[in-house]
Amino acid sequence: MSLEDKLNNLDLEKQEKPRAEIGLDGGEFTTGPLTEPIGEDWSPILKSFGLDPDVFEVEGDKVRMSKWQQSKRLENGDRDTVWMYSYKAIFKRRTEASISKDDFDALRASVERWKPIRKTLGTGLGEPASFVVHWADWQLGKSGVVDTVDRVYDSFEKTEKRIKELKKMGRNIEGLVISNMGDPTEGCDGNYSSQLFTVELTQREQLLLALDLWTTGIKTLAPLTDHTTFLSVLSNHGEWMRRGGKQVTSDSDSADGFLANTLERIFADTNHVDRWVIPHDEMSMQYDISGVPCAFTHGHTIKGKEVDWLRGQSIRLLRDYGVEPRLWFTAHKHHVKGEDMGPWWRWQCPSLDGGSKWYLDMAGVWSTPGTLTMLVGQHDKRFWSDMEVL
Repeated sequence: MSLEDKLNNLDLEKQEKPRAEIGLDGGEFTTGPLTEPIGEDWSPILKSFGLDPDVFEVEGDKVRMSKWQQSKRLENGDRDTVWMYSYKAIFKRRTEASISKDDFDALRASVERWKPIRKTLGTGLGEPASFVVHWADWQLGKSGVVDTVDRVYDSFEKTEKRIKELKKMGRNIEGLVISNMGDPTEGCDGNYSSQLFTVELTQREQLLLALDLWTTGIKTLAPLTDHTTFLSVLSNHGEWMRRGGKQVTSDSDSADGFLANTLERIFADTNHVDRWVIPHDEMSMQYDISGVPCAFTHGHTIKGKEVDWLRGQSIRLLRDYGVEPRLWFTAHKHHVKGEDMGPWWRWQCPSLDGGSKWYLDMAGVWSTPGTLTMLVGQHDKRFWSDMEVL
């Protein structure tokens, strides 16, 4: 006799009847008395309540069972003692398709047979990508300027080595993007207390030093690829202020913009840089790198929760550029950070400056100097790969 027949043939007049509480995602049922234990197959029970066993399943650790003896009258009039069973269980909607034992055994066997694919160097990545290097928060002129310049030289050497290394590994690098992520100079006053006391260079000297280093960096790196783009953002230390510590013109009155415009004039009659991306007064901007829309901002205008600010700016960029960014690049906070935020990845760039005593005294933390580099393109589902801090 099948389990369904046993359920239908039970004398339930004096026993608790089967019942169920059913919701969209599951519920609870009580079987009532059964003459045999259920075992591992709950399908008949689920079907008796109108539930599809392919859609719902019993949670194995949430089953309560009762077992007792009961006197039963036989067909010849005699009475016999039988065991009775009852179950109370919680069931839920299946979250994923089940897999048979045979399929599971085959899957385990495939794991045992798996071996890594031996790739030959020099075969490329297929889709091309661009090598992106972020020059962020050098703050030239700040105390320790000689050490900062040494770190900049070191980053140029390491960047050159990294590009050659990736090419040797077979990466399909179609171009170079150099991005000034802001604060190339320290400024002289108005950004934090005691700034005037710790500045080692005049404003003029800061600008000339930044221009010299940018020029050297481009001459070093541009010959390594077929195409080079120089991109700049606007930043807080680059704001040109008047007495009183406030910017009295517009956001376009900026050392970042001036240096980038001057650099463009220096390389005007050369083939070092193919494209210049220089904002007028935009604090957030977008540029397509190897087919990937990328957004850039220094980061000093971010207010409130960063994810909310980035979401709002992404909507604005979608309106302005017709496409939402897939990668966000920020700086300002001097330490490296990468976040998968769903619609986009956000990368925060580290700094090459000597650190901040004021921030160390305030927070007790510091950042490790470095330069953020990576490949950007459609060669990877994340739109970036081979990230390294140099």
